[in-house]
Amino acid sequence: MISIKKRQLCSALFLCLITSGSYASCLAVGKVSSAKVKKVVDGDTVHFQDGRKVRLIGINTPELDYKHQKHDAFAVEAKQLLSTLVGKTVFYQEGLDKRDRYGRYLYYLFDKRRISISSQLLSQGLGYRIAVPPNTHYQTCLQASENVARQKKMGVWEQAQQWQPKAGFVLSRVTLTSIYRNRGGWWLNTNRNLAINIPANVANQWTPQELYSLEGHLIEARGWQHYRKNKQPDKAKWVWQVKHPYDLVAID
Repeated sequence: MISIKKRQLCSALFLCLITSGSYASCLAVGKVSSAKVKKVVDGDTVHFQDGRKVRLIGINTPELDYKHQKHDAFAVEAKQLLSTLVGKTVFYQEGLDKRDRYGRYLYYLFDKRRISISSQLLSQGLGYRIAVPPNTHYQTCLQASENVARQKKMGVWEQAQQWQPKAGFVLSRVTLTSIYRNRGGWWLNTNRNLAINIPANVANQWTPQELYSLEGHLIEARGWQHYRKNKQPDKAKWVWQVKHPYDLVAID
């Protein structure tokens, strides 16, 4: 896994890391634009006054359940922190991939001090760092922010992350039992009723040697999981997509 670590160190050239008190924050690097926040939907989605709906890059916060009020732990706290921005001017940088499948703009957001909003949430344990190519700028810095909360067992890190058979964002540790590749990308079978898929369009983020070296090892991964409806009897029922080496790490 040495080459992955080298990529992480190289990313440090594009960030500035501040340590203040109990949190680490990322400073904006390069040109920024500004806009005023009108509304906060949840911990990682805001609306600008000009009507733009914005999804913060680099973080996934716990889900709010507006229908049944059965919110994920710390979802309300994440929204509350973001709500302090309502009526205020924020700064932003566009992602290379400019919109998500819901039509939301994908932006890196910064406060008036040019400090990353995502890094502030991560430092307080109010979300999980996530890397979705090509929007992977600031990843090393965001990882450092997340590690502050993780080491202190704050927020979402209060309890160990256990794999669960449910749709949505997942972070957990599993053992890889076999690895192969086909037209759908890489498939990493696990000791659970679960297969990790690295889609073909991002498969070049890894070398074959890096992936095959993980077979038989405990790994920690993060990404979005779904139930495989048209499954074959010998296939895992759950599929978990991982899209970047930052989000697939060997533990042993």
